[in-house]
Amino acid sequence: MRSATTENKRKKLIQLIHVGKAKLGMNDEVYRAFLDGHCGRDSAAKMTIRQLEKALKAMRTGGFEQSPSRVKPLEVGAATLDQLEYIKGMWVDCARNKSDTALTAFVKRICGVDALRFLDVELAQKVILALRDMMRKAGFDPDTSKKDKGVV
Repeated sequence: MRSATTENKRKKLIQLIHVGKAKLGMNDEVYRAFLDGHCGRDSAAKMTIRQLEKALKAMRTGGFEQSPSRVKPLEVGAATLDQLEYIKGMWVDCARNKSDTALTAFVKRICGVDALRFLDVELAQKVILALRDMMRKAGFDPDTSKKDKGVV
């Protein structure tokens, strides 16, 4: 029997794989051949979490890019919607762990608030500046979100 957390992770991975299938333009036959070739199973429902992660990694290698999650209505507080979307977009570009949980932990470390929705304009600016520094250190130009060629 699987725990609720494991089952939620499995469902999320299956959902991402199906999004990847659509974004990569795979028909059902190609999709099943892809899964069988990378994981030995022809259906995501029959895969373990490890196999699902392997399939998702292969899709990302093949060009699938997960778009940043949109700002949820609960996250809107005193900070502007543009600031919150900018924070989420930069996080996806430069963070190693791109999850919302990791972003929340980062925001808590920088500003001491438990969620994005508790940011005011000044705290959001503080997070943005910290993310811009992270982007520079990761070799990205924070103004274009593109990899700097000159950074070593």
